[in-house]
Formats: sequence, C-alpha cells, structure tokens
Amino acid sequence: MYARYFVLFAMLFTGWFLRKINFIDDRMNHSINKLVVYFAYPCMIVHNIGTLEMTRSVITDFLIMFVMSLVLFYIYGFVSWSYAKLRKYPEDISNVAEFAMSMPNDGFMGFPVALLFFGETGLLLMLAHNAAMNIFTFTYGIRLMRRRQSRPKAGTPRAWIRVMRATLKFLLNPNILALMIGFAVSLFGAGLPQAVDDYLLYLGGVSTPMAMIFIGSSLTNYNFLETIRDLRVLDCVLMKLLWLPALTFGLVYFLPVPGIIKCCVVLGIAFPTAATVSMLAEQEGQSVGMASRTLFISTVASIVTVPLTVKLLTYVFL
Repeated sequence: MYARYFVLFAMLFTGWFLRKINFIDDRMNHSINKLVVYFAYPCMIVHNIGTLEMTRSVITDFLIMFVMSLVLFYIYGFVSWSYAKLRKYPEDISNVAEFAMSMPNDGFMGFPVALLFFGETGLLLMLAHNAAMNIFTFTYGIRLMRRRQSRPKAGTPRAWIRVMRATLKFLLNPNILALMIGFAVSLFGAGLPQAVDDYLLYLGGVSTPMAMIFIGSSLTNYNFLETIRDLRVLDCVLMKLLWLPALTFGLVYFLPVPGIIKCCVVLGIAFPTAATVSMLAEQEGQSVGMASRTLFISTVASIVTVPLTVKLLTYVFL
C-alpha cells in the first residue's frame, strides 16, 4: 500500500519542485487545473462508470453512499459551527474556518485515491460522495459564507433566482454531467465505440498525475513555518483530518451496509480541505488567507494521515 502512496505523493513533490524552479508558472498551473477539471476527470468518469455492469446492487450502493454522505455533510456543518463557537473564533474568520473543516478535497485527491485503492467501485462511491458535497456546497456552504450579509427574503424573486442559479451550477458541473453520461452508457448497455473508449481511457489516464502535480505546485505559495504558528489553522486541520473522520467512523461502524461503503464514507471526509473553500471565500469577500493556510497545512499533513486512514479502514471493514 505504501509503495502506491509513495508514487502518488512523488507526483505531488514533482509539482512542488517544478514550480520551485519556475518550470511551472501561474498560467500553466491554472491551465493544468482546467485540463483536469473540465476534460481529464470527466473522461475518466465516463470510461470507468460506462464500463461498469450496472446491476441493482451497484445502483443501490451508489444511492446509499449518496444519502449517507449528504446527511453526514450537514452533521459536519453543525459540528464545525459548534466547535467554532466553543473555541470563540472571531467573526471575521469563523465562516471560512467552519467551511474549511467540513469540506474535503474529494475530487482532486479523492478520485485518484479511491480508484487506486478500491478500483472502479471506489471511484463510483467517491463520485456519490462528491455529488453530495456539491449539494452541501451550493446550499449550506453558500449560506454560511453569506451568514453575516443581507440576503433576499425567502419566496422573493431574487431568492428564487439564486436557488435556480445554484441548481443549474450543480447540474452543469463537468463531473456530474460525466456521471450522468457514464450511467446512461452503462444502463443502456450499448457501450462506446472502441476508438471513443480508447480516447477517454488515454485522456482520463492523465488525471491522477496532473491533479497531484497541480496540488504540489499550489503548495509553493505558502510558508510552512509561518503557517503552523497560527493555532486556529492547526485547530481546523485537526478537526478536518482527525476528529471528523473519527466521528464518521463511529457513526457508520455499526450500520448494516457493505464495508466498502463504510471505507469510502470515512475516507471521503479524511481528505484535506478543498480548494473550493478559498475560491468561495474570495468571491464572497471572506478571509481567503484562513482558507488557503488551512488548505496548505491539511494537504501537507494528509501525506501521513490519509495512508494511515486507508490502512485502518481496509483492516477494519474489508
């Protein structure tokens, strides 16, 4: 297992090194991001899901994973809010801190890790987790970021427009569209022409190395020693990587669901903070620094915590 993780994080270090020597610049890093999100991941999803034998058990597992993940995300939101209250976080960082605790990087890091250790079924389940996270983001997450801002009253035209825009944004997410296409191909059993499937396979194959290179490259923007002096950042990282996964482990341990679902549910929240937090914080005029520092430290720490989490989960549940 650790040999596979060495390869994964060697790719991350490659991105960090190439950025350090200026082989990768901001423009190239942004292009890598767009390539992975808009092309490579969707191709990987359509290929992997489209080739699954879509039996009743597969569909049932997907739906169970989706519902469990969605419920858990709102539990994470409540726990993070309670923790921020308990620790008396200042108002100017509380919104972002709470969101950073509850938002995992289950796309850029979750998809390749789930595929690496749990195969196509793991990828399918992580897609269900990601779909639940998107709903959480565009409902609770947006509301959280605007908690201290004036909002249109419920039932007004502006409120309805905001809900419709959030729904449309969710449905037009490239990964959600790819999931729908992959499901359709698998359900109808028509398959894809060999040339098309080869194209999706080859292009989707670059998603894992490119995603890890992008993450590694992004880490060079932060000073490690300065960041770890911020106790509130360390607070958020501990909640993100340890306490919420431990809570999830306890909640799902006795549930009568397949072990691989339990593994992927716990693993889903065990990933570091998602870059989405920083992007939404910037859009809503919140503390981008808090979000970025939490993303940085949690990503570095996940080099240790995520392999240990996978090891524990496979030992207990599989």
